[in-house]
This record gives sequence, C-alpha cells and structure tokens, in this order.
Amino acid sequence: MHKIKSKYLLIIVLNICLTAIRAQSITEVEGGYELIAYTTEDGGVIEASYFEGGKDYVVIFAHGAVFNKESWYFMAERLKKEGVSSLSIDFRGYGNSKKGTTDNRSLDILGAIDFLKEKGFGKIAIVGASMGGAAVLNALDAKTDPAINRVALLAPAGGVEIVTESIKKMFIVSKEERLFTTVNSIFDESAQPKELKVYPGSFHAQNMFKAEYGEELTNLIINFLITPK
Repeated sequence: MHKIKSKYLLIIVLNICLTAIRAQSITEVEGGYELIAYTTEDGGVIEASYFEGGKDYVVIFAHGAVFNKESWYFMAERLKKEGVSSLSIDFRGYGNSKKGTTDNRSLDILGAIDFLKEKGFGKIAIVGASMGGAAVLNALDAKTDPAINRVALLAPAGGVEIVTESIKKMFIVSKEERLFTTVNSIFDESAQPKELKVYPGSFHAQNMFKAEYGEELTNLIINFLITPK
C-alpha cells in the first residue's frame, strides 16, 4: 500500500513539474518572442529572439557594436502587430552567442537566412546598423540569396556595395557623423532600386532612434519593410 501511494505521489509531482515547464514556455511566447539558436558555417552558435507575426515574410535584425538583440525589440513588436515575423540576433561574442573557427560576423547573417528558409520563409528582409550593417553587406557580397528582397542599413561601418537589382535598398545616415562619406560611397556604388535618407546632426546608427526624429525614423523603416513593391 505504501509503495502504491509513493508511485501516485511521484506521478503527481511529475505532472506538476511538466505543467510548470509548459507554463514557462507559454510565458516566453506570450512575452512576444521565443529564444532560438542556430549554427553557422564555421561552427558558431548564435542565439536569437524570434517574433512570430506571419508565415510568409520575416525580417532579420542585426545590431551595432555597443548594442544587442534586445535593442531591436521595439521594432520587432511593431512588425508583429503588422503580421510580419522577425529574428533579432546576438552576434558571436554577444550574449550567449559563440563564435566558430573565425571572427566572421557575416556568417551569422548567412546562418540566420538559412535558418529562416528552413522554417519555410520565402521572403526575407534585413535591417542592420553600424557593425551589423557591415556584416550584412559582407554577407550579401559572399552570397546573395534570392529570398532576400529588402535591406535597410543605418550607417554601415564598412562593407561593399550591393550589386543585385532584385533587392530594394535603403541607406540611412546622419549628415555630420564620421561615416557619412563612407555610407554615401557605398550607396552611390550600389545598384538600383535604392534610396538614401539623411538626417541632421551626428547621431550614429541605432543612436539615431534617440534623436528628436526617432519616431519618424522608426516609421520610415517600418513602412519601407511592409509597403508592397
């Protein structure tokens, strides 16, 4: 009799634990996103936050050197309300993301693209800022996937021009910031369709969201991403 009671007690405890685990998982999703991880070509492991908004279109967010994946959550939440999914990544060396055999951040972008294609997405946009913008440009130079249809870059800190005409491009920069000339050069050498938005002042990349025009900038990027061609 004692053994039977112990058996039932164990079952009850296990059920309570499983319920708690399920509740934690649901809480993550209800919080707006779920944490995922994917591997890169060189063996890196990248952690990212996936916001599910829809099944046909997704946006990758790539942060700057002094930021992280959380810095894009405000925009990911806006896109989710518009029915657009997004994936905000932590580059290798940030958060829980681990580098592989190289320091090549462009592999983190290419890995994100492969991950999302495996999830069934056929249309992908990318938003990158400063270091993240450079990683995006280098990734597109290494491999331009036909699934990518839009790219928005805030003051990319280097990289090469985008030569494909199948991608709609937007470059954003402050008039008085140190990378103004570099960004203009990359823009000039990139293929159409493209547009350049120049804001006053010297705010750099994601710091531009702190400027008085921050809400306007947010709406500019959101509209660029969701407006049909």
